[in-house]
Amino acid sequence: MKRLVFILLLLPPLLLCSQANQDNKQDSLRKVADQYMKEQQYEKAANLYKELGEKIDSDYKEISIHKVKDLRNTYSIDELQLANNQQQNHLLSLALIVLPCLIIITIFGFLYLKRKAKKLMLSKRKLQKAEKAVENSIRNKSLFISNMSHEIRTPLNALSGFSDVLTTPGIDEETRKQCNDIIQLNSRLLLNLVNDVVDISCLDITNMKFNLKQCDAVDLCEGIIQTLEGIKQTQAEIFFRTELPSLEIETDTLRLHQVLINILVNATKFTKEGNIILQLEQNKEGMAQFSITDTGCGIPLEKQSSIFERFERVNEKSQGTGLGLAICQLIISRLGGRIWIDPQYTDGSRFVFTHPLKQEGKV
Repeated sequence: MKRLVFILLLLPPLLLCSQANQDNKQDSLRKVADQYMKEQQYEKAANLYKELGEKIDSDYKEISIHKVKDLRNTYSIDELQLANNQQQNHLLSLALIVLPCLIIITIFGFLYLKRKAKKLMLSKRKLQKAEKAVENSIRNKSLFISNMSHEIRTPLNALSGFSDVLTTPGIDEETRKQCNDIIQLNSRLLLNLVNDVVDISCLDITNMKFNLKQCDAVDLCEGIIQTLEGIKQTQAEIFFRTELPSLEIETDTLRLHQVLINILVNATKFTKEGNIILQLEQNKEGMAQFSITDTGCGIPLEKQSSIFERFERVNEKSQGTGLGLAICQLIISRLGGRIWIDPQYTDGSRFVFTHPLKQEGKV
């Protein structure tokens, strides 16, 4: 291609040189022929004119051939240029089609990898959370078994020891009665422990079914106070206070009764004299709010944050399973409320818990 262009570029100067030489020859022949005409040598002049005519025809023919070749070469160059332009346009069109496709594929690939990485991150977090939950579960179970062993050992030792005393020959009736009372007490403690363990296990796995129905919280509280007045083992007075004539709530009556009895019985254990007040009101959030206030020994501030944990007691020497308040917290939580100790009250202890008037979801 380059060689052809080079030849075509050199061809016009060569043709011009050739044309100049031919013109010089023709002028020389014409001058000689004209001289013969002046000298009246007509035959020689005719021959030269004939030769000159043939020469002119030959030169014209040669020039025409060269011009045709030039036109052909020019046309070939134009065709090559056109083909080259068409090829470039084709490549450009192909690039304009392929490049956006590559960009789109790259973007989709990036988004896919980003989404996949996000899913992997979420899966990793869920796995870490599950592993942590398993570790906590194993630790809690180990602690639970350890505490259970300790809690069960005391009443079992009492049952075993005082049963042996009962079988001793010659003991008096008073000693026999004392042993029997101790056996009965520890039997009740053991039964309560088993019942509490069953309750807390059911609540833990959210398998406990709640029987929800409408209940007048005022009537419920009044009935509980009447019950406690008949069984209390304290000189403290128990009161119920409310400014509400009635308050309808959707609840599991037995479970709410269990919570109130548990907290009130605890209050009677630590309040030998003074008073215990159960109060009911409707708070600013529109929820039922129960509070149990006593004038007993109270709960130290450092223990208030852990009092709702399992096997936690205010006094290690006090009787009980240490599961009652943990069960209360689980029940209140399942019913959509919250329970806490009022840290501002210092004349004893005050437990407060809330309860929604209407259950919005599945309990």
